[in-house]
Amino acid sequence: MKNSLPRLPLLITLAATAALSFSSCQKEQLDNNAPNVRPLTAQEQLTVESSNDFAFRAFASLSEEEGAKNVFISPLSISMALGMTYNGAASTTKEAMYQALGFKLNSDDEINKSFKDLTSLLQGIDKKVVFTSANSLWHSNQFKLQAPFIETNKKYFDATVQGLDFSSPAAKDQINNWVKNKTNGKIDGIIDEIRPEQILFLINAIYFKGTWTYPFDKQLTKPGTFHLEDGNTVTHDFMTLKNGKYLHYEDASKEVVDLPYGNQQYSMTIVMPKEQHTVQETVEGLSESSLASWLSAADTMKRELQMPKFKLEYESQLNQVLTQLGMGIAFSDQADFSRMVEGQGGLSVSEVRHKTFLGVNEEGTEAAAVTSVGIGVTSVPLTVRIDRPFVFMIREKSSNAILFIGKLMQPE
Repeated sequence: MKNSLPRLPLLITLAATAALSFSSCQKEQLDNNAPNVRPLTAQEQLTVESSNDFAFRAFASLSEEEGAKNVFISPLSISMALGMTYNGAASTTKEAMYQALGFKLNSDDEINKSFKDLTSLLQGIDKKVVFTSANSLWHSNQFKLQAPFIETNKKYFDATVQGLDFSSPAAKDQINNWVKNKTNGKIDGIIDEIRPEQILFLINAIYFKGTWTYPFDKQLTKPGTFHLEDGNTVTHDFMTLKNGKYLHYEDASKEVVDLPYGNQQYSMTIVMPKEQHTVQETVEGLSESSLASWLSAADTMKRELQMPKFKLEYESQLNQVLTQLGMGIAFSDQADFSRMVEGQGGLSVSEVRHKTFLGVNEEGTEAAAVTSVGIGVTSVPLTVRIDRPFVFMIREKSSNAILFIGKLMQPE
């Protein structure tokens, strides 16, 4: 990978942001606002499968790289952001991104349409959960984007396009204000500075707001012991759910808990390895089929549940992970992003960064994520207790789309 910038560089930052928030406690009884569930089309199903496949592969690589550190990413948001970037790729770079992202559809139109349709489905499926997705392209007014690149992202990602004077400090503020607005204030911004070589920022924001279907009782939250993988322990606040329902599965190596949000279309799925087993072993065993198998074998549980009340923040550069997944050419001087800017060749990815925040409490979940991609030229106990490091996912159940995936190695 080259460190030097070519003569006329392009920087695209894809800010794939996601935020989860909470409101007041919901009553236990579900109301009559039935979920708006429909069968997925064949194209949507393939898109979910490719997004989840990317999620598991990227998360496994990051988890191994980070070791005992907490990890939290939004694979759906990353997939959508890189999907928009894909619309500017060509030749072998396009093929490498197709493989790395796990795309299975035959045409660009099918890939883009499936993202559009899946977004529409997720936005309206549960009236008690808010899910929105917003996209924008911000470019230097000294450069002109190719019309097909703009039109495709407008049509399928509903992206707004805005030219700015990148030499003015106001340009950075305008972009960051958009990010803050679309993430309900959970992400203050993604642009620290606009350097002279930067001419384009492409931003995707996802916002999710939900509460537990069965909230935890705040009066029952109290300190408890969390067991770390190295044998040490820490004292941390544990929440208690006494009168709720959730799915539960366990075998010799793991325990699985699936906690619903809203009208139960979205959930948090926790996979906690048992003693003598590690989180990384669990991560490496995660797949579409294994998750489906565990959940299909799960029973509805009403037993008391205890789990940590926690927050975590995570930030990582994804260059190495994406290279390992097969799109290394996109970072090299052999990259081809000739479908983005008029009269401009020799573009390559310079940096991909991801930053997230997560808070889990008695009422629900709050989280945010930002992804930036730079492109330049060239036996079941009476109480179920989650008190060891675990893997967790936030999913939409009818589509099986994974919005977030992470591991909690130590609560903070």
